[in-house]
Amino acid sequence: MRSFASFSQSVRAFHSSLPRTAISRPSSRAFSRLINCSARPSLTLSWVSASVPTYTIRNNSNAAKPLTDHTVDAAKNAENEEQNRKRREQEPAYQITFTCKPCGNRSSHRMSKQGYHRGTVLIRCPSCENRHVISDHLNIFYDKKTTLEDILAEQGNKLKRGYMDGDMEFWDDGSVTQKEEQAAKPDQGQLP
Repeated sequence: MRSFASFSQSVRAFHSSLPRTAISRPSSRAFSRLINCSARPSLTLSWVSASVPTYTIRNNSNAAKPLTDHTVDAAKNAENEEQNRKRREQEPAYQITFTCKPCGNRSSHRMSKQGYHRGTVLIRCPSCENRHVISDHLNIFYDKKTTLEDILAEQGNKLKRGYMDGDMEFWDDGSVTQKEEQAAKPDQGQLP
């Protein structure tokens, strides 16, 4: 213990005897991180880090500069939304009705055929807000290209297909049912 105290005093004396210009501050961020992030704390490093101030260098500023030159224009946004709505009405789409297993809520959703056969489709349950994978052709969630038929086949279930004519639903097994009337919500993507 005595040797450490004498070492510490001699280092302090040496430090105070040096002119201020000889003691330089670390100019690079990497050096200051090396001082503060040592694997095993040592007494000499703790003394150095206590006497040498560290600075955090940030490359961002508090200036109110936008990241893009895009300005918000309500009229332009409304026009774009109207164009998107018209395009969605004309593009081929599937209507899917399913029951969410975690919460038991039954809901209907609209998805484009292109998204189902070539992209990745997730549908959010309006009740519990869980996301359900319907198809994954971009290999985001599965290791191979997957559709709802493949997902249900893995679980031992089958997909029930059908088509609508007015308010009647015609199923592949030959049964006919009347379409369920639900309040149309824009976030569910139901057909008008």
